Amino acid sequence: MRTRITNILMTPGVTDEAHIPFMDDAEILIDNGLIVYAGRREDAPAFEADETIDGKGALAMPGLCNMHTHTPMTLLRSIGSDLPLDRWLNEAIFPVEKHLTDEAVRAGTDLGIMEMLRFGTTSFNDMYMHMDMEAEAVRDSGMRALLGHGVVDFDESCADLLPNIALIEKWNHAADDRIRVALAPHSEGATTQKVLEKIRSAAETYQVPVHIHVSETKLDYDGSIKRRGLTPPQYLDQLGLLDYPVLAAHCVWFTDEDIELFARKGTVILHNPVSNLKLASGVAPIAKMLQAGCKVALGTDGVASNNNLNLWEEIKLMPMLQKGITLDPTVVSPAQTIAAATSVGAKALGYSHLGLLREGYLADLILLDLNGAHMSPCNDLESNLVYSAQGSDVRMTMVQGKVLYRDGEFTTLDPKLVVERARKQASLLFERAQAARNA
Repeated sequence: MRTRITNILMTPGVTDEAHIPFMDDAEILIDNGLIVYAGRREDAPAFEADETIDGKGALAMPGLCNMHTHTPMTLLRSIGSDLPLDRWLNEAIFPVEKHLTDEAVRAGTDLGIMEMLRFGTTSFNDMYMHMDMEAEAVRDSGMRALLGHGVVDFDESCADLLPNIALIEKWNHAADDRIRVALAPHSEGATTQKVLEKIRSAAETYQVPVHIHVSETKLDYDGSIKRRGLTPPQYLDQLGLLDYPVLAAHCVWFTDEDIELFARKGTVILHNPVSNLKLASGVAPIAKMLQAGCKVALGTDGVASNNNLNLWEEIKLMPMLQKGITLDPTVVSPAQTIAAATSVGAKALGYSHLGLLREGYLADLILLDLNGAHMSPCNDLESNLVYSAQGSDVRMTMVQGKVLYRDGEFTTLDPKLVVERARKQASLLFERAQAARNA
């Protein structure tokens, strides 16, 4: 399939630029899922397209990467509100999750993917259960994802690692390489040294990243100090895990030494500001992390603690929180924020040619409407993109050259059917959980 996207404003994206670059009257040419040209229309080469998409002046930009979520938790949206993390998990979440089925996880994943596509997310990084169902949903929807079966181990049986290994062997690089698989130990506090050592060995054997919650709450931090005399990052480093690609979710309770360690090791921090605020976990010191040279990407976390998958809310909150807690309006620039939402996450997923609109890169991109009242007048497009744009401004979402959402229509999902199935499976899930409580 050869596609031309024309009549657009474009940002090719951000790596380490000080400002977000923009280009007027641009055109993007796509052949078999890859960008073969992205630049000014007048300089575009001759190209015979099977389809031409008129962008009507919209902004073309790299698709968003939601780098930490638990997609099937769409079925648990809003439950356990106003509880701290430990009570939220033990009183609201775990008693329900015990009764998940394959059907429930598939329905919740389809709903989450539909929500992400609507808001311009083209890739996500997930840790959960019943992961074959999630992989099938990613395959069928056309989405891109890094998936891991959450590994919990309190008794040194390491039994939870087996389905994670099976997931790697079955799904890594599947669906035309849209699906990749990570090892996914839950956290320092929910695993044993034995299983983490096995995970380190598996990371070397299979050459896959490790996705783990790190220092999400003060309880996590204090518990690690009490158990081992080390912070969670120091413990992971002692085990040799930080010598491999590690995607560390949350990273709220960090010392200066932890920040320096992650910067030196190149560990990617997955920042989830909305979830951390809703659960009163705290605010990660992102400004200090960026100043130290840490890699920072953005995530929503699961919707039970967010309560949506709209990454634009995280984009706006990331710099605003840091300005507020540091009392310095100059920290965390728009360019750093957009990089966190796109190129940093794309590289962390393991793709060297994703997250920018450049020749040879995968055609994962979105079109953003700039004509809404909340975007007008556009006196500063950089600022508007971070502080004014909404998920509802997304007009088109494309993954690997295929349009998956455009102007209210989904090409691989039936919205009515997806919502109906999710509601039905959520109802059945809560009925099973209630029956168990009453037994």
